[in-house]
Amino acid sequence: MTKDTLLQALEAERLKSVGDSITVPEDRDTTFIIAGPGETIQVGKVVKVEPHDSVLCFETAKGERFWFTYDLILGVRIRNAKTSKDHGAGFNR
Repeated sequence: MTKDTLLQALEAERLKSVGDSITVPEDRDTTFIIAGPGETIQVGKVVKVEPHDSVLCFETAKGERFWFTYDLILGVRIRNAKTSKDHGAGFNR
């Protein structure tokens, strides 16, 4: 994914840009899908995105920071936090 494509996708989802970073509101659940060697990696619960010239930095709700080059980013999933809750297997009925 190119930097421009990624920024257009985040802008289309109405994520707010504050200075040089983009903050993800609490009501949104954001996961980035990254190309790994032989498999994909998902970085979930992203709360802040910092686009740089050749790399992108994600910060998660746990305070973890991940740095990736744009060519490794396969996609981004953004959904309402209400719909992203796990719904168990029905054993609590």
